[in-house]
Amino acid sequence: MSKWSNIKWKWNLSSTGRFSTKKLQKLIEKKFLTEGRGSRETIRNNLVQIKVEIFIWRVLHKRIPVLVELDKRGVDLHSVGCPTCDNDVETIDHSLIFCNLAFDIWTRVYKWWDLGSYTNLSLIESFGGNSNSATTELGSKIWQAVEWTCGYLVWKNRNNKVFKINVWCGPSALNEIQIISFNWISRRVKGVQLDWHTWLVNPKVYLLAK
Repeated sequence: MSKWSNIKWKWNLSSTGRFSTKKLQKLIEKKFLTEGRGSRETIRNNLVQIKVEIFIWRVLHKRIPVLVELDKRGVDLHSVGCPTCDNDVETIDHSLIFCNLAFDIWTRVYKWWDLGSYTNLSLIESFGGNSNSATTELGSKIWQAVEWTCGYLVWKNRNNKVFKINVWCGPSALNEIQIISFNWISRRVKGVQLDWHTWLVNPKVYLLAK
């Protein structure tokens, strides 16, 4: 009999000593989705898929590969101009907010939610979950999930442009954001049932969801 046969392994990251893939996933999420600065202690919103949470974490830590960031890292590029609009250098803020196509999409989302003109000037403002209307905590979380979905899909659209895949026009972009955000949020939200017709014509009512 092997001298190792009676050895019992213990996983030190669990109080029981037993390895758990679910526990490991939570530890990884906590490590990589923790902000730890100012009032934003964590970057979490379980109304969207975890890939979107990770994307937002990367955005706020300046860790997505826009051309200016790649240039800083010594990548040999032909140009650092925005591949979507070609009107400015491609920073993270430009790519996700100020690029003509991105700004048009955000404007349509704000109009859809009846939140007035889109005038946000920073990534934190764009993804923070705040609105022009008084909201409940759940309402803010729902709106933030829509913002994150919008940002994620704007970036996906940018990548489609870079790799010469079909890109959105404004109306089709809004339609995809409406569908995907509804599917993600309605499957995960607790305490309120989203109605598809209301979601399309008057989603602002969900800012008061409890």
